[in-house]
Amino acid sequence: MSKRIVSMVALVLILALAVSLSGCGSKGENTPKEGTASPKAGETTKPAGEKPADVPDKYDPPIEMSTVTFNYSYPKFDKGDDINNNPWSRYMLETYGIKVNTLWDTSTDYDQKVNLMIASGNIPDFFAVSPTQFKQLYDAGLIEDLTDSYNQYASEGIKSIMKDAGAEVMESATLNGKLMAIPWTGEAQVGVPVLWIRQDWFDALKLSAPKSMNDVLEIAKAFTTQDPDGNKKDDTFGLAMDKDFNLMTGFLNGYHAYKDIWVEDGAGGLAFSGLQPEMKEALAILQDMFKNKQIDPEFGVKDTTKVNESIGSNKLGMIFGNIELANTMQKITPNTSWLPFPVPSIDAEPALMQHPLNVYGLYWVVKKGTKNPEAIYKMLQAWVDLYYDNTSEEIYAKYNAIQGTGYWMNAPIKIYKTFSDVEVYRQIKPLLESKDRENADLSKLTPAARSAYKQILEYEKGNMEFRGRNGKTGLNGSASVIDSYVANNQYKPEAFTTLPTPAMLLKTPNLLKMQYQMISKIILGAPLDEFDKFVEQYKKLGGDEITAEVNEWYKNK
Repeated sequence: MSKRIVSMVALVLILALAVSLSGCGSKGENTPKEGTASPKAGETTKPAGEKPADVPDKYDPPIEMSTVTFNYSYPKFDKGDDINNNPWSRYMLETYGIKVNTLWDTSTDYDQKVNLMIASGNIPDFFAVSPTQFKQLYDAGLIEDLTDSYNQYASEGIKSIMKDAGAEVMESATLNGKLMAIPWTGEAQVGVPVLWIRQDWFDALKLSAPKSMNDVLEIAKAFTTQDPDGNKKDDTFGLAMDKDFNLMTGFLNGYHAYKDIWVEDGAGGLAFSGLQPEMKEALAILQDMFKNKQIDPEFGVKDTTKVNESIGSNKLGMIFGNIELANTMQKITPNTSWLPFPVPSIDAEPALMQHPLNVYGLYWVVKKGTKNPEAIYKMLQAWVDLYYDNTSEEIYAKYNAIQGTGYWMNAPIKIYKTFSDVEVYRQIKPLLESKDRENADLSKLTPAARSAYKQILEYEKGNMEFRGRNGKTGLNGSASVIDSYVANNQYKPEAFTTLPTPAMLLKTPNLLKMQYQMISKIILGAPLDEFDKFVEQYKKLGGDEITAEVNEWYKNK
């Protein structure tokens, strides 16, 4: 499945304000993806759950469910269609007897308009809300308890998606023991760090796959000192780093250090990851790498765009990126491939990949007193059927996307499969491993998997247009790395899954600024005791207060 091609300003603003809800609040990562489809009822590749006897297959007479929605700034309607008359609205009415009445849709000010609705007390039957709005609605007694309806009416397929997202996701929607919303599950776990190594340099120096972080250091040294590009100049560096340290996360995880999350402290509480001794150890190694020019000496003035320019200029040989980097590198370095590897560990304990709460910033709520709250599970099932599990190209074109029109935006309710990209890899892996690739039966593949398979075969015939596709979902692509993380349970989720505490809102910006200044100083050569000074100052300037609030929540969640 291709990565989402648009971003949504409103959601960015929401996420900047609040991260998540769990015991009393919530959090999230990601944008709707285009490129994966699914079938009508009865045509899914995965069975729906059993239907309770008291709910009809189709409501007769039809019921009406009101909602509001946001959209994106590219086409989503055919001529004559509108927000209440389109393939999705017609499908809901014809298949389930649900008339979806969308009161309004917007592409710019969704959060503000929802705030106005909540203030008025006049809300639709179901809609998506931010973590802060979720808490407001709950406190005001305006939303339904979904505990029983979810247990009774959600299909096993829907429950499986929730389970794959991580136990903390449903926990974040559960307030005082009651499930008060359906999380809009995200893809945080598929976006965790992957180690990418430039293949031509790797091959030229006859290097071996890194099995430990020490191997990573040796590769960085070789790329810096052994003229991997063969130009007889001392102009290459081992590891990419940016001034905002966005590219540092994978490196830290290899040392069991974590960037800006809350982790279990081993004593029944939570602690901020930036204060832990593993962080100091990792910074000491980065300092040594910088001293030996294994990191670009100018990293301190380069954002990720500038880093990409350095990669395109053939100056850098390794980067901790994500599953999508194969496609990025196809554009930046079109004449060479990059090899993806799991982030190795510094010791015998596997490296764990950190990620935020796997929620796409929003929660689906149902208005208190709505006559048929269970109808949302039918609409959710339609989304899974038509967006994910479909094997028909015709259905894909009708409900998802064709010729630049994003029909999928009209689905009244959405959740994301956390590992949909990995599922594409899993579907085509047996076919890629078979001896008769050209005559493989593709009928059981989803359109996304079918397209990926065909593109990889084209790449193997020499079509470099699909180098990125092969690097992502080919046999040794980045999806296979994520699949290994899943198999080995190599994940470290954010442990603090509620709204920011009062002290956090007030003091975190300055504390993080102070932390990043310390990191920069140490990498550039300052004494390591700068870390200890930072820890002391962090605690005095609000860190202890924040930690107390975090652990008060953790104790009572």
